[in-house]
Amino acid sequence: MTACSLLLTVVLCAAEPDGPITVDARRQLFLDDYLLASMSHVRRVIEPARKHPANPLIWPSEEWEQKVAIVYGSIIHDGGKYRMWYKSGIGVAYAESDDGIRWVKPELDFVVVDGRKTNILFRADPTGKVEQFPYFYEPFGVHKDEREPDPARRYKLGFLSLDRNYQGPNEGRYHKGQRRGLGVAGSPDGLRWTLLESWTTEAICDGPAHWMYDPRLEKYVLYGRAIQTPPEIQAAWSKYDWYRKWHVGRAVARVESADFLNWNLTRPASAPVVLTSDTQDPPGTEIYSMMVFPYESVYIGLVQVFLARPDASWLDVQLAVSRDGVRFTRVGDRAAFIALGDVGEWDRFNLSLANNPPLQVGDELRFYYGGRLYRHGPYAGPDRGVSRGGIGLATIPRDRFAALVGSFDGGEVVTRPLKLTGRRLHLNAKADFGNVTLEVLDADGQTIAVSKPIERDSLDIPVEWQEGALSGGDVPIRLRIKLQNARLYALWCE
Repeated sequence: MTACSLLLTVVLCAAEPDGPITVDARRQLFLDDYLLASMSHVRRVIEPARKHPANPLIWPSEEWEQKVAIVYGSIIHDGGKYRMWYKSGIGVAYAESDDGIRWVKPELDFVVVDGRKTNILFRADPTGKVEQFPYFYEPFGVHKDEREPDPARRYKLGFLSLDRNYQGPNEGRYHKGQRRGLGVAGSPDGLRWTLLESWTTEAICDGPAHWMYDPRLEKYVLYGRAIQTPPEIQAAWSKYDWYRKWHVGRAVARVESADFLNWNLTRPASAPVVLTSDTQDPPGTEIYSMMVFPYESVYIGLVQVFLARPDASWLDVQLAVSRDGVRFTRVGDRAAFIALGDVGEWDRFNLSLANNPPLQVGDELRFYYGGRLYRHGPYAGPDRGVSRGGIGLATIPRDRFAALVGSFDGGEVVTRPLKLTGRRLHLNAKADFGNVTLEVLDADGQTIAVSKPIERDSLDIPVEWQEGALSGGDVPIRLRIKLQNARLYALWCE
């Protein structure tokens, strides 16, 4: 949180919206200060995703599999079943599930090992080459493109193309003697793949990369690897003797496309950077990747954060938020949203994200992720781990990414001017052992309505009024929301 004061009552100095903020049926999450004018005795906390007790859901179990199954890939709900594409060595493996929890590795005949069918769709030969994809190195993910008019291209696979022996105009700025970019393959069914283009854009220089379809822009937006070190980081961290040798400066850049093949920026290092580490991060932090998806009124970023020092090496998943998909703010105190496993767990040192947005199943959001037992290199310390890894699941109730919390001494927030499009306010809140009350304030700050106390834990609480009433229309109002031993996640108006 960026604050203009260190007083107990904090006046927020987020960018001022242009006029009253419209509150409609889309949830307004409290991940940033966009709605808020002030907070008193209230703090913002991350709600960590809960790991499924059956984790890992996918673990290398067959003789033809590598020791590490990595969710450099996607999980979608398609045709009444859950479908997963994931990295297995230099190649892609496939699994299916009826419920998204219990997975089956089907016997397919694309890759046969010692006379046995496998769940491998394609993989590299002993020389490291994939026959139909001459520059394939690792997958980014798969999506089903409902806008594609050609059924043979309905499913699209994005992958890292890598030429390690390249000299020419597209030589990577950060990888001398190499060419790197986004390759794309098409498929009618997600199983049989044909190369469409090896080098659709070279504005990203490494993996993993993530993309979404943005309905506001009616375009695909890809967030991929860039290299950039802000000058304030260099000034603050260059005092460490390991800095110049160890710090790469991994960051996230952004490109757009109407069809997933023709991107607005294609030249190496040409994409604008949208997220880097900063001086609020521990020294040595880099932004390894970010998976972005539109959610209600915001864009949420799942940030793969890499601590890279000779004495420390781990990757966890944190949160970022944006109102336009370009300018991102890290959420709260940057606590982990998906945390590393403790000693004895399968996901100790190195977490990665599925390419796709979370799947909503009822009122639950499902986040599939990879966990590994070894540290990302280079690393000079002890406890390096072993080369094993699999794929698991973490969940949250809908909207509950982060909360505004007030304890028994009572806290309150006051919103900026709001324009309500409906006649009924709703909250997502936990107040079953405390309470939440709302006051409606007019332009002069006078109270014109007071809610009945809310003493429930629910994802959808219609607000009832004991004094005055809420009226819609064009007259802006503010809300004063009081929290006592309560957590507030979202509000909306219908």
